[in-house]
Amino acid sequence: MSDLQQMADITQALYRAEQAKLQGLLKREGDLRRALADLDERRRTAANLPADELDSVRAIGADLAWQGWVQRSRSALNMELAQVLVKKAQRMGRLRHAFGRAEAVAQLGRDEKTARHKSVQDREARAVVELIVLKGR
Repeated sequence: MSDLQQMADITQALYRAEQAKLQGLLKREGDLRRALADLDERRRTAANLPADELDSVRAIGADLAWQGWVQRSRSALNMELAQVLVKKAQRMGRLRHAFGRAEAVAQLGRDEKTARHKSVQDREARAVVELIVLKGR
């Protein structure tokens, strides 16, 4: 295995590792977004309850406790989502860098293969020319 092929294998492995790390963040981001959507749906459902069902809840102050819990939960979820988005942005930068390296090494491999192919063609062309010259004598 050539040094260039080993480098290509290593850069591809590093790129795949960065992709895997990003996947975990993407999953967490999706989980948090779903939790926020679920919280919104629960809030809408509670807000649409008939007034006669809300009277007893309001009488004991549970509606205020519920609204406070919703606000705190929303705030905590949004804070964690913001942290995940920052990590995601950082990870995306690393992923782009790893992709660039892998792509550069792959291009070097393609260039080397093209050069080898051209060298073989040049040798064959010289051999043909030499045969033609020898036959002409």
